[in-house]
Amino acid sequence: MSRDSRFHSIAFTLIELLVVVAIIAMLIAILLPSLQSARRNAKAAMCAANLHHVGQGFGIYLAENNAVYPCSYIYASGPNGEYDLRDQPLDKEFGYLHWSWFLYGRGEVDMEAFQCPEFETGGCPRTNPGLDSGNWMGEEQRDDRGNPPGGGAIEDKQAPWVAYTANAAIVPRNKFTIDLAEGGPRTNKFVRECEINTYRPVILATEFNRNWITAGEVLGGNTYKSKSHRPISAFYHVGYGAGNNIYHAPLNTPGFVYGDPASPGDRTYGLRPEAQVNETPGLILGNLGPEVQAVGRHHPSGDGFGGTTNFLYVDGSAARKTILQTMRNHEWGDRFYSLTGVNEVRGD
Repeated sequence: MSRDSRFHSIAFTLIELLVVVAIIAMLIAILLPSLQSARRNAKAAMCAANLHHVGQGFGIYLAENNAVYPCSYIYASGPNGEYDLRDQPLDKEFGYLHWSWFLYGRGEVDMEAFQCPEFETGGCPRTNPGLDSGNWMGEEQRDDRGNPPGGGAIEDKQAPWVAYTANAAIVPRNKFTIDLAEGGPRTNKFVRECEINTYRPVILATEFNRNWITAGEVLGGNTYKSKSHRPISAFYHVGYGAGNNIYHAPLNTPGFVYGDPASPGDRTYGLRPEAQVNETPGLILGNLGPEVQAVGRHHPSGDGFGGTTNFLYVDGSAARKTILQTMRNHEWGDRFYSLTGVNEVRGD
């Protein structure tokens, strides 16, 4: 047998090569979804670890502040984080003090702990991101409608990118006076750790939707103001709805409920499918039903309303589940703890 014939006898034919390529392509098609699922689960685990780290920061804060939870945000009255709860400057000249600042301001929690890898930038931008254009989103404007390069001098004391939002029933807004509560008789108050009834898990914080405009306010056209400093409420007042309206409910008027009282007995609590909310601005302002609509749903598994979300509980634990599960289990609390007056939350 000649050398040429031996070489020819071990060569692959074109058909054989095509079969091999087809087999490899089939294996990739089979394995790729598994690899993508593993990657998403890894991101969800990293996000939960960061949220747990934030929970440790809350624990340190409680230990150093007489077991009282921080405020979600305050209007600063000076450049170094000065503030007066009874005199909040409405022009917000010095921006916001966010609950993340109260944790990391003393080095207790690293700023990157407030980020989730499922977000393109790690989280939602600040309302007033400062002069560094790297902390801005293209469609973003600050409080005075300035944007780079001509504006942005105000910089909130907040993690530059924050993926997490607090439970408004525990971490209050800054409406500690009637004027700030737009003249309503109810105001916010600080919440002590011992006030919270923990016979069932109670949520302390969770994730925003990874599209930051869902936590934004429409300013006109395609521009938005980030509202990442705002906490999220799962409750409605039967007679006064949600948002700023709840401050106008008489002090002795009971009637907080989960979901929209206009739809009593609705076991979906007004939740919309993920596809309907991912591009909708103003969810944190109640523009499309309950504020929990703005909670993220970007992790694996889930239900008809979207994927799962990481939730941080007051005991420091973190768990991944659907928004609907938390609503049906009443995990946002049995009281609107941070609100004055009768604040019990009724069952279904």
